[in-house]
Amino acid sequence: MARIGGLDARMTGPVVTVASLKGGSGKTTLACCLAVHWQLKGLRPLLVDADPQRSATRLAEREAALGGVALLEEADPGVWQAIKARRAGHGITIVDTPGFDSEITVAALAVADLVLIPVKASPLDVDRMMDTVKTLMSGVKGWAPTFRCVLTQTTPGSVIARHVRADLAESGFPLLAADMTNRVAYAEAALYGATPSLTAAEGPAAREIAAIADEAEALLSTKKALTA
Repeated sequence: MARIGGLDARMTGPVVTVASLKGGSGKTTLACCLAVHWQLKGLRPLLVDADPQRSATRLAEREAALGGVALLEEADPGVWQAIKARRAGHGITIVDTPGFDSEITVAALAVADLVLIPVKASPLDVDRMMDTVKTLMSGVKGWAPTFRCVLTQTTPGSVIARHVRADLAESGFPLLAADMTNRVAYAEAALYGATPSLTAAEGPAAREIAAIADEAEALLSTKKALTA
């Protein structure tokens, strides 16, 4: 069984919720890519599809089946109870939430140790991201998960990506250093129910997912140390 940083496949691991109140932000892609990455690392992740659109479930029904990641379909406000009941034996749990404000999203935030908020590099998406953060802060009572924004569908070296990153940092919204670049590799892998970590393990898309995962692991390890 794998042990990576503070994560251990033999123990009940932390919960990473991927949340955005705007569709098309790359939310499901990010959740599935992280789940497959950690599966390949031996962490035995649990991927929870809490989105009524069932995007993650549909991917898992395709040929590559997301590399055999364990999947729980639970698009219900009781998702927090289902997660608590099923997460034992999984080194980490990743939750894909609806792309709109709902009780399901709030329930998934309530059990999260880390919340990742994907944001497309555009002013409109940044505005919607701020709504997500307000929901995060006001809807969850008695528990304060760590959260980070993740820029998605960026163009390397573009003015807009640099501008959005600078604006978010200046406004006090914490960002991961790694981005998800706008690459055809994500869509091509999805055709087969895969992610770039499965189809091109040494390619640039797989490397950027690994970089995002590394940052998430570091944040989770720090949180665990502070609460120990």
